[in-house]
Amino acid sequence: MAQKFDYLKSETELREITDELYNTARVAFEEGNRPSVTGLVEIMSSETTIVTAIHNIKSNKGSKTPGVDYKTMQKDYLERPYKWVIKDIQDAFKRFTPQKIKRQFIDKPGKTEKRPLGIPSVRDRIVQECIRIVLEPILEAQFFKHSYGFRPMRDTKMALQRITDLVHKTGYYWVVEGDISKCFDKINHRKLLKRLYHMGIKDRRVLQIIKAMLKAGVLGENETSNEGSQQGSVLSPLLANVYMDMLDEWLSNQWENKRTRYKYSIQWGKMAALRERSNLIPEYLVRYADDFCVLTDSKEHAEWLKNRIQKFLHQNMKLNLSGEKTLITDLRRNYIKFLGFEYKVVKGNAKKGYITRTIPNRKSLKSKVDAIGKDINNIHIHASKEQVIHSINLINSKIRGLINYYSNCSWVNVAMKEFGHKIAMVAYRRLKQYKGKWISAKETQNLHNVHKNYNQKIPALKYGDIYIGVTSLTFCKWETIFQKNQNETPFTEEGRRKHFKRTKKKRQNARLENMLTEKTSMLIAQGLTGKNYNFEFYMNRAYALNRDKLKCRCCGKWLYSETVYTHRINPNLPINLVNKVSNLASMDKACFELVNDGKAGINHLEPKMRRKIESFRERLGNHK
Repeated sequence: MAQKFDYLKSETELREITDELYNTARVAFEEGNRPSVTGLVEIMSSETTIVTAIHNIKSNKGSKTPGVDYKTMQKDYLERPYKWVIKDIQDAFKRFTPQKIKRQFIDKPGKTEKRPLGIPSVRDRIVQECIRIVLEPILEAQFFKHSYGFRPMRDTKMALQRITDLVHKTGYYWVVEGDISKCFDKINHRKLLKRLYHMGIKDRRVLQIIKAMLKAGVLGENETSNEGSQQGSVLSPLLANVYMDMLDEWLSNQWENKRTRYKYSIQWGKMAALRERSNLIPEYLVRYADDFCVLTDSKEHAEWLKNRIQKFLHQNMKLNLSGEKTLITDLRRNYIKFLGFEYKVVKGNAKKGYITRTIPNRKSLKSKVDAIGKDINNIHIHASKEQVIHSINLINSKIRGLINYYSNCSWVNVAMKEFGHKIAMVAYRRLKQYKGKWISAKETQNLHNVHKNYNQKIPALKYGDIYIGVTSLTFCKWETIFQKNQNETPFTEEGRRKHFKRTKKKRQNARLENMLTEKTSMLIAQGLTGKNYNFEFYMNRAYALNRDKLKCRCCGKWLYSETVYTHRINPNLPINLVNKVSNLASMDKACFELVNDGKAGINHLEPKMRRKIESFRERLGNHK
């Protein structure tokens, strides 16, 4: 299927095309075939894709980290002229030569060893993100439905819930806990590229770019890389899933996706028939990145499966199971350790006689709690109250994040209670130096939706007439997690609706740059691309219009292509701040002129509109 993607004009069109790619690949896959897609470089190097890619990367925490060339996203791209940025990335696609990777080491949670990351240059990151945007829908349509790592709209809780559902429905309790040794470091480049081609990526220009990326050497270590996909690169998680899809396909075809003469309308009907009428060994795979569990019905079958998996990995993927971490476990007797959770079954009132018990992995939880305790102790003894309150807010965010991650554990309260007192005492000792005291959570003025339900006392700091408290790890409760709905995907309208219904988080509307395209061209043609009219301005004004819901911030009227004006709330900010979305406001022409002309009369306006214009004037420094 050749594409005609040369002339994308908006992110709406980009979304339509990624939806089309997903649907084409899904239809082919469901018919037992594979898609065949060419002409992909044109969409990857289109202006719209480049702008979207840069926005995605700059929103990432690691976007400020420079590569080997010391160039940064902010200074070397966001603050450069719009046309220069687009041309630079388009030129990269025409003559792609990746720079070497910069090595950086980060801590592994709960371990003394470090995890090596490979940091590409900013330019290479942008190119990789352009590729990811286009390849992901094609590959997502073909991935195994029960792999959950590094995939959109999927998480660890869904993987754990899948195991729970399987245990309750099948009554199987034997698990092969699989861990692949150095998975990312040992990926075979030739086999990976061959797999991409097999999955429909027939544009050889794209394959050559990916090959060059994989071969890029590490500064100070090697000139070229002969194996592995660098952890830390934008494309690495997607490529790892492509490689691991070989294991997914092979294992699932042995049982779950086994082809049968009769086509069953219900999957569980097919499974029942296979159990009754065949000698096949039942096996259910749940994978998250390089960790996986295979559920089966007996110890003998589990041992057989472990040996078969090891043989397949070694012969077909040049990988090996970790002998130390790959275990065979009876869930009725021992916990499996999976994704930071510990999971087993105990006797209870259920159809199969057992109910599940999940708790946070103690070692993993302890390391995270210790990190929070360290953050509390790092609050500077001479810090101002405002600085301390800011630190409290950051610490509370980490505590709530930890609670949210483990909220699907049936024994989350038990685990958190063990560490809750420790964190509370550490926080009290630190806040005591600022005259902090124990206050009922209900009486604090922060995290109201959480604290209003608890009388328990927490350490808090008085600021004016209010108390700001360090929240407790024990303010948690078990939450039911539902199985992954396989129709929930970012690449269909139905999938996006299902995601919103589940999370109540709307996917951001496509940027509205198509409303501004003509004006953009005019400004560039007129030479209005000076210091403040950089790439970041042209990109973020569309996001500001999106945030403002296509309405003027002053009068509330609907804005149309010819009436949109973007006002800098504080034009005197430094170049790295002046064009941030938070400093941009969408207005119609009349309001824009009233805000910027401090002498223009506004007494005739409605009070609400007048107050808004006065507010913008004050921040602009245009006092009457």
